[in-house]
Order: sequence, then C-alpha cells, then structure tokens
Amino acid sequence: MGIFNDIGAIDAFAINIYCIVSAFFFSACAYAQLNDPNPVQWFCAYVFGGTVPNLYWMTLTTNNNSNTKQRLVLALHSFVAIMGIAIVYKMITVVPKLLAEVEKHHGFLWAFMEHEEGRDSCGLLLLIFHTAYLNSMIRRGPSGRNTGSKESLSSSIDPPGPMIVSPAILSFGLLCILGVSVYVWVVHHSELVAKYGLKHCQGEMFGSGGGEL
Repeated sequence: MGIFNDIGAIDAFAINIYCIVSAFFFSACAYAQLNDPNPVQWFCAYVFGGTVPNLYWMTLTTNNNSNTKQRLVLALHSFVAIMGIAIVYKMITVVPKLLAEVEKHHGFLWAFMEHEEGRDSCGLLLLIFHTAYLNSMIRRGPSGRNTGSKESLSSSIDPPGPMIVSPAILSFGLLCILGVSVYVWVVHHSELVAKYGLKHCQGEMFGSGGGEL
C-alpha cells in the first residue's frame, strides 16, 4: 500500500513537514526578539512553544516515557494559558490607543498592526495555535489517535476524543497561516513600523536588516 493510500501515513507526513517548517519560523521569531530592549521572556516563549513540542513529536514513539509525556502536555497547557494572559494584557494596552485614533486610520486591523502591542499579540496568537495543535497531537501519540490502552486510561490527563478535522488538513491550514504571516512581514513590515518609529522595531539595534516580530 502506497503512502497516499494510507491516511495515517499521510497525517504523519503532514505533521512532520509542519513541525520542520514551523520550527524554522518560530526560531526566526525568537531570533528577532533579540532586537527588543527586553528580549528574554519573548525569546524563551518562542523557543519553548515554537520548537520543543516539534522536537518531541518528531522523536515520539509508542515506547516513550508516559511521565515525561504527561509533564510536557501539562507544561504546554500552562504555557498556552500564560500566552493567553499576555495577549489580554497587550490588548488592554493597545485598545485605548486605537480608540483615541479611530478617526485617523484607514482600517482597524492595519491600525492594530501599526502598534507594537498589536504585532506582539498576533505573534503570540500564532504561537498559541501552534502549541495547542501540537500538544493535541502529542496527547494522541504518533498514531494520531487514542489507543485506549490501560496506560492511557490510568493517566491523570483525560485521553482525547476523536479528531473532527484530519491532522493533514490542520497542518496544511497552519502552514498557510504561517505563509501569510511571512508575506505580511516581508512586504509590509516597513509600512507597519513607520508611523511610530520605534528604533528596535526598525532594526536599528541589528542594523537596517533587523526587525521584530
């Protein structure tokens, strides 16, 4: 049976491709955070959420230590919650600025992205989608489904239910979102940071080629 006749093989292939591409994407995001005056927390967030679950998934086997897997799943749950709180804080910070300029801008989304808090929120939202997706895959294991084994039933983490959407489709969708993000950053970055002229957003700490995500 060929790979394209095996749904499980297609899903595994798609997830692995997504893991590789997204690891490079979020590593680049982490590197860009070094341009920020306070880079440590954001650098660590992008490295942990954007690469650790990728590496774990790609080395995951049915014989992996269940305790290690359980700790990682719980850590990723906590990470997603913390990133959610960070987004709420960013939104609280940026909304008053947007309301004060409501008559001056040509589009809410564009005005939102012109603010550093808006760009940060979008980056963290991508990180949440990514981490939640891979966390779900890690919980299901390399086969992408719940095996119903005694070991999984005895875990303190409830076994996940059946997936509504194929992992291959989810992986492709997330890859498209990352592609759109790269396009916006490459094509529109200079326009987005021009209004407020923050030096670290314009790459002056790294030279003219730098930038922040």
